[in-house]
Amino acid sequence: MHFEERSELGMDRARSLSPRRRSRPARHQEDLPRPKRGHTRRRLHIATILLLIPLVYLGLWVARWAWQERPADTCTSRLGPLELWEGTHPMNVARRKLYDDLGAQLDHSGLMLGKEQTQGLDARSLFRERDGRVEPALQPLQVPVRAVVLHVSDAAAAHTLSATVERHLSPLAQDAGLWLQDPSKYHATLFHASAHEFPVEASSAEVATEVKAVERSAVHLCPIEVVLERVIAMPTGNVLACWQILGGSDPTAVRRALRGALPRAPPAEHQTVQDAAILHTTLARLLRLPTAAAAGRVLRSGAPDGAALLRSAIARISVELCGLRATLPTLWYVEEEDLLALALNGRVRKHPVQMMCQRPPPLMANVDTVQKVAANQFPFS
Repeated sequence: MHFEERSELGMDRARSLSPRRRSRPARHQEDLPRPKRGHTRRRLHIATILLLIPLVYLGLWVARWAWQERPADTCTSRLGPLELWEGTHPMNVARRKLYDDLGAQLDHSGLMLGKEQTQGLDARSLFRERDGRVEPALQPLQVPVRAVVLHVSDAAAAHTLSATVERHLSPLAQDAGLWLQDPSKYHATLFHASAHEFPVEASSAEVATEVKAVERSAVHLCPIEVVLERVIAMPTGNVLACWQILGGSDPTAVRRALRGALPRAPPAEHQTVQDAAILHTTLARLLRLPTAAAAGRVLRSGAPDGAALLRSAIARISVELCGLRATLPTLWYVEEEDLLALALNGRVRKHPVQMMCQRPPPLMANVDTVQKVAANQFPFS
């Protein structure tokens, strides 16, 4: 009897110590729901994705800044095959040096908004704020400004310029802090027959004579094939597209022809555009200092951080736009009744003139020409 009781107790003890017995949960634990294997895997996937998101973002951020740090290399790869700096384009080399000097001004001076901007005027004279938006403060002129400009008549190129500039500069500008030029009026100023600071009065008959003279000159000028070398920002906030010449008449030749066609024009020292080689288009005007979005503060004038914000945006614009090409066949003889009417959407009369690229006739083609020359008459009037 004692032996049977002892053996039953031993078997009970063995069963209680067996692995299967030990692993069996208590009755209150069996009532709890067990996590399904699929749910566990889903949680692991979600955790992995959440960890990867900041890593991907960091990689994109690094790649973005690495790409932005090589604008010169990018533009060189696009412009290099065009052989702009070869011996056949000597003026392109002069323009390149000029653009280098202009681009360096922002590095040397920083941003100096509110100081002299255009033709002796600052932003406070040219613009005003109304209902949170900027609008031009048009100033009527007693003597209209008369000028010959090269119209950026390629609508696709003008749209590309405008859209790129707006996309990169608008985030920097405060309310009413940016004026974007009208892309339909993009132009490069070539010559002034009457300037704001050196007015030359003209009657309607004299204006008609000047238009005819420009038309006669344009017959022998060729449409200008341009390529954008870079975009630069000036310390005054003006954003400029700087062009190089692929073919057609060089701006120096155009200005020389216009000087001959418009003898009453202001002398060279009173021309608004002083350098005969330059060909640039104003795309926008920054009116207020850029804001540092991360810090939510406005940077003081001349602060290197403010210039750096603008310089970074301009570098990105140049990377996107350099190499942009267009053929521009149209000159505008304009009469601006308001100061900077083309730039500020003021009152302006435009006289389109086409460059025809016709060769001039020989100086003495026949007996009649010889007789006219002998009589001191101009043979091609």
